[in-house]
Amino acid sequence: MRTSKGLLQKLLILVITVGLLSACGGKEERKAQYLEKGKVYLAEKNYDKAGVEFKNALQIDPKDAMGYFFMGQVEEKQKNWAKAFANYKKALVYDPDMVEARVHMANFHLAQASALKVRKDATGAANAMGLVQEQIKEIRARDPENAGMLALEATLWASDGDIDRAIPQLEKVIDREPGMQSAAVLLSGLYDQQDRADDAETVLINAAKANPEPIVLQQRLAIHYMGNEEPDKAEAVLRQIVEENPDKLDYRISLASFLTQADQIDKAEQVMDEAIAADPKDARRYLLLTELLASRKSKDAAIEKLKQFIQQQPDMTELQLSLVKLYIANGQKDEAKQALQGLIDTQDAEPAGLSARVMLAQVLVSENIEDDRVPVLLKKVLDENPRDNAALLLKGRLAANNKDYIEAINDFRSVLKDQPDNVDVLQLLAAAHLANKEKGLALDTLRRGIESNPGDPRMYLSIAQIFTRDGDIDNALEQLDALLRIDKYNESVLKAKLGLLARKGDAVGMEAVTKLMQEGAPDKESGFIREARVHLAQKKYKEALDILDKLLEKNPKSVAALLTRSEVLAAQKKYAEAISLVDQVQKIIPDSAEGYYRKGLLLVEQNNMTAAIGQYETALEKAPDSVEVLTALVNLEMKQGQADKAEQRLKAILKKNPGHKSANSILGVVYLSKKDFTRAEAAFEKQLEITPGNPAIYAQLAQARRANNNLAGAVQAYQDGLKQLPDNIRLMIGLAGIREQQQNFEAAITIYEKVLEKQPDNAIGTNNLVALLADHRADEASLA
Repeated sequence: MRTSKGLLQKLLILVITVGLLSACGGKEERKAQYLEKGKVYLAEKNYDKAGVEFKNALQIDPKDAMGYFFMGQVEEKQKNWAKAFANYKKALVYDPDMVEARVHMANFHLAQASALKVRKDATGAANAMGLVQEQIKEIRARDPENAGMLALEATLWASDGDIDRAIPQLEKVIDREPGMQSAAVLLSGLYDQQDRADDAETVLINAAKANPEPIVLQQRLAIHYMGNEEPDKAEAVLRQIVEENPDKLDYRISLASFLTQADQIDKAEQVMDEAIAADPKDARRYLLLTELLASRKSKDAAIEKLKQFIQQQPDMTELQLSLVKLYIANGQKDEAKQALQGLIDTQDAEPAGLSARVMLAQVLVSENIEDDRVPVLLKKVLDENPRDNAALLLKGRLAANNKDYIEAINDFRSVLKDQPDNVDVLQLLAAAHLANKEKGLALDTLRRGIESNPGDPRMYLSIAQIFTRDGDIDNALEQLDALLRIDKYNESVLKAKLGLLARKGDAVGMEAVTKLMQEGAPDKESGFIREARVHLAQKKYKEALDILDKLLEKNPKSVAALLTRSEVLAAQKKYAEAISLVDQVQKIIPDSAEGYYRKGLLLVEQNNMTAAIGQYETALEKAPDSVEVLTALVNLEMKQGQADKAEQRLKAILKKNPGHKSANSILGVVYLSKKDFTRAEAAFEKQLEITPGNPAIYAQLAQARRANNNLAGAVQAYQDGLKQLPDNIRLMIGLAGIREQQQNFEAAITIYEKVLEKQPDNAIGTNNLVALLADHRADEASLA
């Protein structure tokens, strides 16, 4: 019995052990199966299914390094860089000796360093390069002949300019692994730098043959051929890519783009025709072809082609909406309206019908913002879809135009529910708040925009404009500096800062900004020209000329440098030298008015009025719509006692072009000089029909009426202007002056107080308000 019992115990132990072993074996087996299936899917580029299999493996063993490595590959293939990096990092936690994961990590750090260099973040780039070196060191310790590590090392040498050291190492890598993409691409590029075109070609051809995913190598080969002026070979490679990947539209687009750049438009069109034939239900293919025709042939050709497509695919409403856009771009608004009405009739409340209504409303608004049909169209759209963003946005714009700021605010807020980070809508909402005298809410809106778009300059610039309008230059500068801490060389912000520093008279600060402009864009002239102008304003003529001379050494035909140099010489009264530079400008750009206008200014300084008039007349022939040139010419004629000649010139211009954007206002000034106030008034009124948003014309009209002893009419002119431009300081101060002349001192005081609310540092408003309070009020608060 004892023997039987002992045997039984041994058997039980054996059964339990075997059970445990088989259980463990089953778990490992299942994990291995998931990993193998995942690898198959990965090879087939079925990344979603591959990810599922690798996740299943990790559920069985959350510490499996290979599972994380393969998940990193899945994420990398799908361009989910952050997730890929995290998976490779985790793989190394569980297996520090996994060399391939380290290679991928090093490549990520190298890409990060390159991006930081582009952003001119030297410290960040150096740190990232340090991490690359760290991974290379770890790999070398484990696998000193690892091809990926050797290729990385050669990449670093090449980036430091040590090409003679990089090439042999890359050749060693390619001999062992001819299909390694990164090594082949870099080596071919280095060969090209050394004019070894045949070697570069051979490396890429062999690599493409050896690599199961050769597209990047083939694309690099095509670029190599383009750089070596072998377009036929480049075309052949791009066509091979298309043949091997017939379902991939992007490769057809690349081929068509190449042919377009080579001015082979008919062949490019044929490629896109073939793309349409490969998938005639894909609307994007039709649209790409018509875009090609519109940009490289003509909009008319694109319109005709699109009409043919619409006949072939009458149910593809995207094509009809695209046709409308082409009509609008081609100035064919009547055809656009007709096509949109057709869509509305056939599609009614379908998405295309609603889109057509919004587009029709936009066309009508562009012709007449008061068109009664627009609200009807928008109402139908919003009845069907209250969240239609395009309709809400247009409705909000119309409300703002009608000064119904509350409705505009509500509409813009509705759009932001779906597009909370839309910078354009945030700016519209802020503008509506500002117009509604809600400065705090406007600033809050823009600051919210900065939180969601920290690198977008428009938000910072809008806040700076609000502070600038209030005369708070320091706070405006603070806003611009906040963005410059993120984006040191942002051109639009640097320009705005330069303007604000000019208002402060901070020449040292202005010079520092121009230096930043030069650092950020060393190949552009603008930063150097601006620095020269800063020196000119300070009368540092030698410093200005030194900068301009260096620019002209590089580019003797730089119009900007020549004109600025002529200004510096003119400031020194060296008119003959200045004129010789302007003569050069006339030769460089003979069809431009600029050189003739500038010469006219210099001739006036020399008191050679007849010659100056001749230069202005030539300038006006070349730029008949130029306000600046026409004003200078007419003013000079009037100074010469030729007011009648100036009047006849302006009448002739208006006979030829009744809608000229400045001739009526200049004619009004001529009539004022002749004390013909009635005709001056008529001329300014005519100008307002053409340019109703110009504050200077309202002021000139008021001046004409005032000179004609019509103070009530002058008041009306200013009030009409303030309806159009309620915050215009010039019009407010002009109106206050008339109120003083009418002895309506309380009204004048109220206006000046509004001026100082908007511009606390306005000197005219301050002085006039002080005088009125002292003369016409006796209370302590006013005197204080």
